[in-house]
Amino acid sequence: MTSANTRKPKIIFTAEQRLEYAKLMVDEGYSNKQVMDISGAGASAVTRWKKQYLEELNGKTPEGKQALTPEQQPF
Repeated sequence: MTSANTRKPKIIFTAEQRLEYAKLMVDEGYSNKQVMDISGAGASAVTRWKKQYLEELNGKTPEGKQALTPEQQPF
């Protein structure tokens, strides 16, 4: 049984930070693991950023989330 104190503290990332990490993975060829090590984020967060960035590049506006790319952000 695990203790409630074994979880990592939650780190809040800005949209700009998430965009930069997503660009590292998509444009620069960094692996999810490398971005996890650099940012301190968890696997699911890094995977979400990459997926959202790819969707935004294809013109899909995220629903219920803050857009990463300037083209998808409201004015």
